[in-house]
Amino acid sequence: MFAQKTILITGATDGIGLALARHYAAQGHRLILVGRRSVGPELGPQAAYCRADLAQADAAGRVTAFLEAQNITQLDLLVHNAGVGYYGRFPAQPAASIDALTAVNLRAPIALTHALLPWLRRARGQLVFVSSVASALPAPDYAVYAATKAALDGFARSLRVELRGQVTVQTIFPGATRTGMHAKMGIDRAVMDWEKFPSAKKTAVRMAALIARKRPFSAIGMSNTLLRFAGLRLGWLVDPLMRKGRSAAQPHLAHPQLCVITGAADGIGRALAQRFAQAGYRIIGVDIDAARAAQTQAAFAAQGADISFILADLATPQGVETAVAALQAGPDIDLFIHNAGINAVGQFARLPWPRQETVLRLNLLAPLHLTHGLLRANKLRSGGAWVFISSLSHYVGYPGAAVYAASKDGLASFARSLRVGSGEQFHMLTVFPGPTRTAHARRYSPDNSREATRMSPDELATAVFRAVQRRRALLIPGAGNRLFALAGRLAPRLMDGAMRKTILQKVGDAVFLEGDDV
Repeated sequence: MFAQKTILITGATDGIGLALARHYAAQGHRLILVGRRSVGPELGPQAAYCRADLAQADAAGRVTAFLEAQNITQLDLLVHNAGVGYYGRFPAQPAASIDALTAVNLRAPIALTHALLPWLRRARGQLVFVSSVASALPAPDYAVYAATKAALDGFARSLRVELRGQVTVQTIFPGATRTGMHAKMGIDRAVMDWEKFPSAKKTAVRMAALIARKRPFSAIGMSNTLLRFAGLRLGWLVDPLMRKGRSAAQPHLAHPQLCVITGAADGIGRALAQRFAQAGYRIIGVDIDAARAAQTQAAFAAQGADISFILADLATPQGVETAVAALQAGPDIDLFIHNAGINAVGQFARLPWPRQETVLRLNLLAPLHLTHGLLRANKLRSGGAWVFISSLSHYVGYPGAAVYAASKDGLASFARSLRVGSGEQFHMLTVFPGPTRTAHARRYSPDNSREATRMSPDELATAVFRAVQRRRALLIPGAGNRLFALAGRLAPRLMDGAMRKTILQKVGDAVFLEGDDV
């Protein structure tokens, strides 16, 4: 017996989204199609069109208002399909394009999920994130696109653990498909002949079959499955192969002088500043907290160390612009450490969306724009280093902080693409710290009874310093954290269960924000 479903698809006016909508329309399902065009596709009386520009902050509100106006009270299936891209070297990408990609590919699906969870829960429905096989690979010519898709993967993994038994969460990884997206991205046919790719209809049919199986994650086709496996498990082989023929090698700086650290006034950032100052670096910190910055500056001056601060709120576009302008006007930089970050811990549906959006802005969007502005201005010396502070959640997930996990997975992907794209021109180090003995960790942890076992900020800073000196690409500091990461890779489902018990069950209905639990 046929059971009609109510299905919402974003990006449904073209490409895979339109093909998927036609597939479900032919089966008689009720469709809500979301797109930014003034007129939606004609797919019969069972299809309703909601015009919403997912690049805009009010998109989720527009969609929920539409559902209420249509008296739609539940969703059986929500497919986050909409996506935009950019092809070319990262420094040449317009800043507006970075914002558009992060908004449509990442912010919109997370915000829509937050808004539409009540509809999905009423139907015990299914939530599908359309990612890309590129999320598992270094993508030097579309670094931001890959970062947004990797961030979406990380979000889905942690959310899946949170919503177990309530909503089915699935991630699907299509490969290259023959749509209009490649032309919109500006890819030359001589570089990539997209006419050879599978049609959108073929991809949509295979996607619908995977959706019906409800597996947690699936790549479309054997070739994409193997490619994704290689990207995830064989990075030691894939990355050097993709780096060949890129920038010529540059010498390691013999006498580095200037180190810039975001979030340097306290915690890990201050410990990093202390360690690199001891090695002779002059430090510029970027921080929002004027009082702590002044205290840190006074303490360093008493020790004979040279540190100054740029006061800026990196969670805002204006703050990022302030920091970029100040750094562009200053001397060349030998080492830049992306350390600033915040968290929001609690059940995803209970956490206020504005706070979760701020996590995305500070942890991911700010590093993208800072790196972009400095590369365009050639402010990092050849042979210099970039350090990206990600998180152990990259390996083990973080139910109870799904947006934080997303931001840190996106940052790790971006660093990987940049590392391959720059060849040997710069050194790139990505750090995956576990729980650290800081006020930040105490603020967002549901259980501080074992705080003494956490790594100290000074230990972490020393490990980062040594990794920079040895020009390592990746660092998981601490033997226990490395074992934890290995377990997350080898037995992800087992680790998901452990993280659910360790974090999510202890969080319960509490929300940890700004040092308070409510």
